[in-house]
Amino acid sequence: MQAIITLTGKRDVTLKAIDRSDLQELSVLANDPAIAANLRDSFPSPYSLKDAEIFLSLIQSGKLEHVWGMYVKDKIAGVISLTRQVDIYHHAAEISYWLGAPYRGQGITTEAVSLLTAYAFRELNIYRIYAGIFAYNEASRKVLLKNGYHLEAVKVKAIIKQGRLHDEHLMVKLNGV
Repeated sequence: MQAIITLTGKRDVTLKAIDRSDLQELSVLANDPAIAANLRDSFPSPYSLKDAEIFLSLIQSGKLEHVWGMYVKDKIAGVISLTRQVDIYHHAAEISYWLGAPYRGQGITTEAVSLLTAYAFRELNIYRIYAGIFAYNEASRKVLLKNGYHLEAVKVKAIIKQGRLHDEHLMVKLNGV
């Protein structure tokens, strides 16, 4: 398992390794159809304690790298991660995140994305970070825009979510730009 560096923000936002003691609260927060509606279908819905335990075991086994819990005043509020790409794309990473309903609208995800983006550029030798945002996910698009990401492309009818075709917005930030 790779060691996760703790990243601390200004407003009681901390990114750190997810602790087993947080899994119950994580499963409660993640068991929200609004979260699943904005993530890939591999995200379980409903989300159980068993799902949280499997998620942690994937992190601990190294199958998932660069995964942080988003904590507010030492309470888990969500998850944020980087997935480094491979082969000719090894200089790039995909950022993904979700935040529990009680924490939305407080700038937490905006700060978490800022912390992780800066860390990835500074410490992980990442040049390009991107996110595929479902066209209807305005909140996520705003988080990325506030952090200097830009719309690189609209992938028309690129995803099927809940049986419907949707566009995907490819948001990108380059190191040093």
